[in-house]
Amino acid sequence: MSIFRPLVDRLRGASRLGTGLALALVMAASVGSTGCIKKTLAKGQIKSTREGSAAFQTTADFETARIAASAGIAQFEGMHMLVPDDDNAYYLLIRGWASLAFAFVEDDLENAILTGDEDQIAYQRARAKSMYTRAVNYGLEWMEHKNAGVNDAIKHGSEKEIQDYVQKFDDADDADFLFWTGQAWMARANVDKADIGGIGQVFVGRTFVERAAQLKDDIERGSAHVLLGSYYARTGFNTLGQESFDKSKAHFDKAMQINGGKVLLGRVQFARTYACRMKDDSPGRKASFEMYMKLLNEVLEADDPLPEARLTNAIAKRKARRYTSKKWIDDVAREDCGWEL
Repeated sequence: MSIFRPLVDRLRGASRLGTGLALALVMAASVGSTGCIKKTLAKGQIKSTREGSAAFQTTADFETARIAASAGIAQFEGMHMLVPDDDNAYYLLIRGWASLAFAFVEDDLENAILTGDEDQIAYQRARAKSMYTRAVNYGLEWMEHKNAGVNDAIKHGSEKEIQDYVQKFDDADDADFLFWTGQAWMARANVDKADIGGIGQVFVGRTFVERAAQLKDDIERGSAHVLLGSYYARTGFNTLGQESFDKSKAHFDKAMQINGGKVLLGRVQFARTYACRMKDDSPGRKASFEMYMKLLNEVLEADDPLPEARLTNAIAKRKARRYTSKKWIDDVAREDCGWEL
């Protein structure tokens, strides 16, 4: 027995060593797997959040939507921090910041314009511009990760270079990112027309939106065409000429065709841009004013044309009420549209 004992002990020791090594390896793998599992779960939650976000469009309560949008953006920022390479998190952030600025902060800005509160005008304009910039930055970050070169193209300031760059995006899923980045870029320029640099580079946002429409013509129920229609009627007829206004009308018509006229925000933008600035030789530009009022009254008279776009339509009605008010017409639209009423 004494002869074999050391050998047995050695074998038992080796067994214990092997068990310990195996346990250590399992624990190490477990730690790595936990990280992977957490990331996988987070990605699944982000994907579900994006898919489910469309349901909120069925609410018509503006104030509830404002609170939810503000709370949601904080959640999206957290998601992006946890999974910084997730496309869905990027999308939620780009769309979230752009939508928050357009639907709610620009609403506060227009109210400040009506009351003539210069401090509030400056404050809300800065807020909107900051939010649009955040949306743009996330959009450019996503684009640079997918196809390098966007930052250099913008820096060079060449419209042709931007047009060539966006051709790198050839998947219909890319359209969502291009659309919201372009929308934020164009809206940022529109909200601060005193920023000559921003106005001078508005073609960047327009090019993103154009490529989005090429990849997915019906994106956001025709909203790309509403943006482009507004762009081509952005200043008066005498500045842009008939060709630009023909393009504007074609885009608005296309948007109406896509959504059947059930997304009312397009009609609001048609009134504010095309009808306001179209060629009109009638005394006092009466035809322009009549078209403007007709379009906005159609928005106000609409019932609930598309439950899936109820929130967008509630925002459209809110804007239409403001734009048809005597104070807005007298203080803002009369000068902007050149009416002599």
